[in-house]
Amino acid sequence: PLPRRSRPDFPPTAYEKAETNRKTQSLRRSYKTMKLDPTVMRTMNRQDYRVLAAVETGMKNHALVPSQLIGSIATLRHGGTHKILSSLLRDKLLSHDRSCGYDGYRLTNSGYDILALHNLKTRGLISALGDRIGTGKESDVYVAASPTGRQIVLKFHRLGRTSFRDVKKKRDYFMVNAVSKNMKKGMKFKSQPNSWLFLSRISALKEFAFMKALHQVGYPTPNPLGHNRHVVVMGLVRGVPLYQVRSNRLSPDQSRSVFEQSTSLAIRLARHGLVHCDLNEFNLMVDLSGVQEKVACDDEDGGAGEHYVRHSGMSVDTRGALSAHGPLQRHRLDGTGEIVTEAPPVPAELLENGEAKPIVTLIDFPQMVSTRHPNARELFERDLKCLERFFVKKLKCVPE
Repeated sequence: PLPRRSRPDFPPTAYEKAETNRKTQSLRRSYKTMKLDPTVMRTMNRQDYRVLAAVETGMKNHALVPSQLIGSIATLRHGGTHKILSSLLRDKLLSHDRSCGYDGYRLTNSGYDILALHNLKTRGLISALGDRIGTGKESDVYVAASPTGRQIVLKFHRLGRTSFRDVKKKRDYFMVNAVSKNMKKGMKFKSQPNSWLFLSRISALKEFAFMKALHQVGYPTPNPLGHNRHVVVMGLVRGVPLYQVRSNRLSPDQSRSVFEQSTSLAIRLARHGLVHCDLNEFNLMVDLSGVQEKVACDDEDGGAGEHYVRHSGMSVDTRGALSAHGPLQRHRLDGTGEIVTEAPPVPAELLENGEAKPIVTLIDFPQMVSTRHPNARELFERDLKCLERFFVKKLKCVPE
């Protein structure tokens, strides 16, 4: 007979329903804990950040940090560590657990975010945080403002989500520095880090290093401005992800140009000894106006200028209101619905048919490997096949 689970005439039992509800609640709880709320920073003082940093230091060797160890690391002049721990628990920056036999504390995702934002604010990289503009299985992307008022981007690495639990097996660079020594027997063995927060920190560090190295040699990447813990600060790139581009919004020549630029990036990386390993429509930004390089080069902060941001939306022609003092007028509206009075920037380069040449920007670098990797050829061919499949099925472009 068939197993009970595969027989359709039997409804799910109460235990199966409870297990399904438990998994659903756990999934929702995991996403709620990763919600960023920086308003708590308005009421925090120097001692609060000091206690948070002490918990972070203790988590390097403890899954749950004892309260006595937190007090010894923080070394507050007038004490009051327990009172600060209570306030941080109230703001959900820490979590408390007594299952280990003592009062143990650990950082939450919100607490780790607050520490990174405080460091970036102290260093003068950011002054305000805006809305979330992108979400992926490994990261959240927010728009922010620099002290000079320029728009920049903050990328928060979020490893350990429910849909990406086997990241330790797929990303071998997590084991580079995880080496423990047995002094008595003289043996060395590798142990994986015990916190997803520190894994996210390693991922952000690797992405910033790759982005900075590629940007210095002329690759079309966002301008790296800085990083701290699991947050990478970069310049704002005009355009949309390639998967959001529809086939009816660009001509065959533009589609062919985007495909040639994308494949040339993969080949150029391979010549420099690197494989992207995730080169697809989700990790390529496309600017169909072709003015990105011309406007972004004048920006000191590596982000978009005012005129540049103003024209980042799709411009449309619409009829103006009837006026008794003149004929019917035509206005140009930007993506926000405001009337554009200044002339739009001229594309930096044109195609043979006179259309603007799209500009492709490469993003997302933590998973990059060297061409000496045992699976480098397989990963390189997979990237090219992913690009070819997208252009054939979605953009109706047959690459040569």
